Amino acid sequence: VGDLVAGRLLGAGALLLMFEHFFMRRSLLKYFSQPGVAKDILLYGVLVLLTQLTFFLAIQCSNAGTAAILAATIPVFTTIWDIFVKHHAPQIREMACTALAIIAVVLITTKGDFDSVSLSLTGVLWGLASSVAGAASNIQPNAVLKKIPVTIVVGGGMTVGGIVMSIFFPPWAIEEANWTTLSALFYAYIVVVGTLVSFLLYVSSLKMISATSASLLSCFEPITAVVLSVALLGAPLTPAEGVGGVLVFAAVWL
Repeated sequence: VGDLVAGRLLGAGALLLMFEHFFMRRSLLKYFSQPGVAKDILLYGVLVLLTQLTFFLAIQCSNAGTAAILAATIPVFTTIWDIFVKHHAPQIREMACTALAIIAVVLITTKGDFDSVSLSLTGVLWGLASSVAGAASNIQPNAVLKKIPVTIVVGGGMTVGGIVMSIFFPPWAIEEANWTTLSALFYAYIVVVGTLVSFLLYVSSLKMISATSASLLSCFEPITAVVLSVALLGAPLTPAEGVGGVLVFAAVWL
């Protein structure tokens, strides 16, 4: 778990920063030397690291479906932040959207078989910790995004998280005997598409919509997995998955 998190964060972060420096010709030192920027990026990197690590630990201690269900509670924690810190009372519509999204993720990830949910105490605690860290990483970078390009925020944050994680779980220590061309391609896909592109698009959205709205939209992730499984792998679509998909669209529409 640790070396996967370290490798994907370090690889994606380094690629983004190299892109900014060599292709966009932007001075990274110029941005990092601005007051408060380095501190904000450092904090964002730690939050990203905690979100990723605790999510994988939740999968390890329970299963992927349970971890995904707990990850759907991120809008709950962003709403709590709005209530107690920003003193913004949640609207009934926001509460309804959050409830629909959580129910939808439960239906999609379990396929209607609730016995598949593994509610071990350790797994639940790791999953909730991931949701709290995820909510914090949605809220925290808002200020720094107004000062510097989103690619530098995401690249810098992921690089910081990857470096910290590499101290404890160095990704280069993975035994070479386990690598094949196919596994290397899969790993590269995780770094580029599953980490770099997804984080970049998600954090970019935080400049235009609220953290709660962004976390609600992330509930489309399990729907995407279902659609691709049906279209590419010929997997059957269960009634529970169909209802869950409708509920996610309903939550976004509201």
